[in-house]
Amino acid sequence: MYAKSFLALDGNGRLTGARTAQAAPYAHYTCHLCGSALRYHPQYDTELPWFEHTDDRLTEHGQQCPYVRPERREIQLIKRLQQFVPDALPVVRKASWHCRQCHHDYYGERYCTHCQTGGFSLPRTAQQLS
Repeated sequence: MYAKSFLALDGNGRLTGARTAQAAPYAHYTCHLCGSALRYHPQYDTELPWFEHTDDRLTEHGQQCPYVRPERREIQLIKRLQQFVPDALPVVRKASWHCRQCHHDYYGERYCTHCQTGGFSLPRTAQQLS
């Protein structure tokens, strides 16, 4: 189960939103964090367009991508939600993070672009941010 992504890099390396990608739904899109190829899902009825990782197109760093490995708590919540909404997918949490490996502070998904992993990242508290 992979989390939905609403941002990707297009074939020219530009950051593109899922709604913008509707103009070129068959173009090549990659993850803005790990570089893995993404599958584009266009808008249907009430569901907004989105991107998804696939098992067969993960890069070496794709295994650490937060869209590939959502937090355990998020997966548990989604499984409960899927009892009522079968198509529900996890959402990646955005927060302020500190990477213990390279000591880089960043905001966004739990994925340090310096180390190319999220395994060493811890959420920063409000006190640490001040």
